[in-house]
Amino acid sequence: WKNDGNMRLAAVVAIASSRLLLAEAFVVSPAARLSSSLSSFNSCSSSFLPSHLSTVRPQLLPRSGCSARIGKGLRMTLAAPAKIDGPRWKNDEEYASLDDVKMQEDMKMVEKMVDDISALSKKLDLKSLENIDPSILVQLSKKATDASVILMNVATFASCESSVDGTNAQARATSAKVRALSAKLGQAAQPLSIALKLIPEDKVEKYLKELPHEEFSVRHQRKLRDFTLSLEEENLITALGVDGHSSWSQMYNTISSTLTCQVGDKSMGVAQAAALLSSPDRSERLQAWNAIQAAWTVHEEAAASTLNSIIGWRLELNRKRAEKAAQPVHFLDTALHQNRMSRKTLDAMMQAVSEAQPLAQKALKLQAKVLGIESLHPADLFAPPPQGAQSSSLALQYEEGIDLIADCVSSVHPSVGEFVKMMSQKEWIEGKSGDKKAPGAYCTSFAKSRNPRVYLSSYTGSYQHVSTLAHELGHAFHSWVMKDMERSETRYPMNLAETASIFFETVVGDRLVAMAKTPEEKLRYSWYDAESAGAFLLNIPTRFDFESEIHAAREQGQNLTPDFLRNTMTKAWKGRYGDALSEYDSMFWASKLHFHMTGVQFYNFPYTFGYLFALGVYAQQEKLGDGFYQAYVDLLRDTGRMSAEEVVQKHLKCNIEEPEFWRGSIRIIEKKIEVLESLVNQVA
Repeated sequence: WKNDGNMRLAAVVAIASSRLLLAEAFVVSPAARLSSSLSSFNSCSSSFLPSHLSTVRPQLLPRSGCSARIGKGLRMTLAAPAKIDGPRWKNDEEYASLDDVKMQEDMKMVEKMVDDISALSKKLDLKSLENIDPSILVQLSKKATDASVILMNVATFASCESSVDGTNAQARATSAKVRALSAKLGQAAQPLSIALKLIPEDKVEKYLKELPHEEFSVRHQRKLRDFTLSLEEENLITALGVDGHSSWSQMYNTISSTLTCQVGDKSMGVAQAAALLSSPDRSERLQAWNAIQAAWTVHEEAAASTLNSIIGWRLELNRKRAEKAAQPVHFLDTALHQNRMSRKTLDAMMQAVSEAQPLAQKALKLQAKVLGIESLHPADLFAPPPQGAQSSSLALQYEEGIDLIADCVSSVHPSVGEFVKMMSQKEWIEGKSGDKKAPGAYCTSFAKSRNPRVYLSSYTGSYQHVSTLAHELGHAFHSWVMKDMERSETRYPMNLAETASIFFETVVGDRLVAMAKTPEEKLRYSWYDAESAGAFLLNIPTRFDFESEIHAAREQGQNLTPDFLRNTMTKAWKGRYGDALSEYDSMFWASKLHFHMTGVQFYNFPYTFGYLFALGVYAQQEKLGDGFYQAYVDLLRDTGRMSAEEVVQKHLKCNIEEPEFWRGSIRIIEKKIEVLESLVNQVA
């Protein structure tokens, strides 16, 4: 139940700072990125909002297999292009630096606001719920929201600084201060969270009459009323989480951002090594993959301790809540609640995904055929298509990449392309390479201005990097169209967070295929459809299987040793990939950031949900024609104030609790793989 609003900011900062970089290991490949970002800091920022205002809305996630396209004014660069590097973002409109007096003033302001909230909270008698005055709850909600906005702003700035330089001690210190202050805010606002879950319905009605925009969030959190502990217990959980539960994730982030490995005769950070996993040189990919494996093997005991402690904490908390409610709490319940979806929906989706397993394996086997190898190795999962005699490699300068993406998404509506260009013109995108940068990609937002930022650990102009840029810009657009809404209605869950990001990728990718003039060129663009099929229909389910297994094992008292984790991970990979791979990634449990996050649980299945859902939305474009843009924006705006089932029913008129909905999206993937197979045969 991730302590609703009391999900300490610790989690937020932890996630924010490494931003669900899908790819600490497989950075910046469309599917690899699976990124995200907890994207828009609003997404995870909810961590320190009162429970009714909070719902982790990680944006961050999967990309559909798109790439870049050559449009007007863009050119393909052959073999040895001029050096390409990404932009450096500017965040000084928020704070000049970590020493900015304005930041110090903001922190002091929050401290005073916390004191005010604490004093006001004392007027709430949780032992006499029927006598609670709703007007006090309204005051508390407004004050808590204001305080959280300021605190999130500081947290976002510090995490952005940490992303660019993982060794920045001042940024880490600032994040630590924010976590400590957020814990105090969480405790101060805890009575509000508990009261809104437990007060009689007539009191809720009076509260919502004053704050109608909180209708959905309050109703959603009241589903947890039976599992809510006493104020003293909830406060203790929040307080202990700062230096207890969330500190394990912090330790992992510190290790991963400073970890180096030896690739050939070069020493580099794991982020740089991960970037080599999309190298056209297979020997270089294998060297990078082996180097990452070796680096994490050295730290396997620390990584195993992280998983043991994080999962142990969750299970113990579940037991306490189960005792309170006199009903069982499953380890998936928190993730389902965070994603505002039912277990029936998850089961229906996973059934369809399992049925599609042969299709995804076929996609990888087609890639192996093109690469001229018997089967793919894990190091080949994000390999680019081979360079044929009649094709040239794409290497777009950053400005060209922006123009390409803007041109593609303008087909939806001119304003969408204008938004992309605005992001670049305002210097809200980070993409310079550096050996101290956090790996991966994400989108975040500053809470005060609500202005988004996009982060890439590097930008080289490749297919993957342009696709990743498009993906994260999609996240930014999602936040942008909600900028005028009440904050409580803008916190959408992770599974719906991919709606715009994958849409952007797909628009770019499909345009590329349509414009290609030769089978070789079409194959290059269709290649990433296979990559995405493997990522979302095999890799993400593998993560889900693994995480489910280790939660069940830990629940039965199993100590999660490195050997146990390696064996369990190997079993999960084999179960999904079968003979499509020559070997399995037994250290994936250590190298994958998402397993070690404390703010979000089961950061995997929402990726596949988002991918398949986004394809379903994309398919509506042809049906709706000129009316699509407004319908699309309306859908995006509803993602923060409806359950997943409600959003799909309202805008797509479909029932996602039935496998058939998901099979419809998989049929779209099947057609893409059929095109790929035809191209492979032609080129061969």
